[in-house]
Amino acid sequence: MPLIIKGARQIGKTNAIKNFGENNYKTFIEINFVFQPEFKTIFEDGFVVDNIIKNITLKMPEVELNENDTLIFFDEMQECVSTATSLKAFREDGRYY
Repeated sequence: MPLIIKGARQIGKTNAIKNFGENNYKTFIEINFVFQPEFKTIFEDGFVVDNIIKNITLKMPEVELNENDTLIFFDEMQECVSTATSLKAFREDGRYY
């Protein structure tokens, strides 16, 4: 299930997710929509997970996405409203966390 973490600023939410992802998944990807605004376009082809993954890999060709062993962390979601909509597609697809 997708997880949305809310809380006060500067209390360690991002660091906790990074630590968890790096220690529990073969591949951990962090996309921060504040510091990486170019990633806002990954949803332009709609919300089919294969299209989103293709668009991520076009921007991060060095990253190998492993089905069932990749955690994708969308940070600063409020900067890209399409991100929340994509979570349902990721949940239904089930190959990426």
